[in-house]
Amino acid sequence: PVQVAGVAPTDDTFTVILPGPKDNDQDGPALIGDPDLGFSNLRQFGPTLIHHTQLKVRKDVLNSNFMLVDSPGMIDSPVADAGDRGYDFQGVVKWFAERADIVLLFFDPDKPGTTGETLSILLHSLGGMDHKLLIVLNKADQFKKIHDFARAYGSLCWNLSKVIPRKDLPRIFTMCLPVADNANSEAPPAALADLHQTRNDVVAEVMKAPKRRVDNVITHLYDSVHQLKLHASVSNHVRQQFRKRLWEHRVQEAGSLFMGASLTSITLYTQLPMQFTGGVVAATVLGVGGLSWYNSLQLKAAERNLTSPEELSASFQRVYTREVNDADEYTSSVWQRIRDPLKLQLEAQGLQQISAVSASELAQLDQIVDEEIPALRRVASPTHYGKKEGEE
Repeated sequence: PVQVAGVAPTDDTFTVILPGPKDNDQDGPALIGDPDLGFSNLRQFGPTLIHHTQLKVRKDVLNSNFMLVDSPGMIDSPVADAGDRGYDFQGVVKWFAERADIVLLFFDPDKPGTTGETLSILLHSLGGMDHKLLIVLNKADQFKKIHDFARAYGSLCWNLSKVIPRKDLPRIFTMCLPVADNANSEAPPAALADLHQTRNDVVAEVMKAPKRRVDNVITHLYDSVHQLKLHASVSNHVRQQFRKRLWEHRVQEAGSLFMGASLTSITLYTQLPMQFTGGVVAATVLGVGGLSWYNSLQLKAAERNLTSPEELSASFQRVYTREVNDADEYTSSVWQRIRDPLKLQLEAQGLQQISAVSASELAQLDQIVDEEIPALRRVASPTHYGKKEGEE
């Protein structure tokens, strides 16, 4: 077999499986260092991940249009820490899932969704990918009694309901692997036939992956453009708020300097004693300097306040008032995904260094969403139902 399966996790690596003319194995550094395979960006997750990836090229893989990725089994550890594995496991799973055309999440009968890591992956790494996620309860032929199956299936549904914020759960594919025609299985023949049929349904969905590739790329483009526009719009609003306070402080400082200079000019014009004029100059310098120092502290406090999660959410609500009032769930979900990265970017770069995004650039993003992406959809789907008769 290409991969070893078992009740407990059998390996701790991400395995990429490719078809090829002959069998060949490569370690993680060779895989990620290959410029043609597209895994170079995994370097961002650190050397531990690099040494826990591998490539397997197999000549007996029948379909040459597939690249399979097998992730390590999910486990619970005594300490709930994202670094338990030595790298950001959730981030790596998300990285692979975003680029995959179909994602299969397997549950075994003995642990039907009861590991905290599995639920965390569903919540944080696979959120927003329902259109390409298949949930599979595997090895269902191991149940000896129907109430054992019912208990495991109900437990899986209960655990999924904790991380899927919907009333309706997605379909759960209950299947088994065709090992020696299930000769040792105690399940009745009718049940085995149903499990095999469900397995055929899963295989059929997987075989559709190459055809869905273009649709998934367009969907990813649509989602990315929405994220970019929301990021730019909220960033612009926060920048405007900061720049408004910055100019208010500068006007105060300029006004103080102007008043001091005017008083100094008056003392010189009226030929008042030089001691008085010197006092005015000193008071002006100290006053403007003190005001500038105080304003700098106020600006730092304002920057911390404007980049806080609460104020960023308030800026989002001000910019997208209509969407918020209409309870636009898609826009809200996009905001939830970009809020933390936006906060980190604003804090790292500083509001004073943030460049404004022009109205014409935002209009170009709107054009991509409203015109260019629908045009791509029609090209990818010639039988598009919205096309009028005779339209090219």
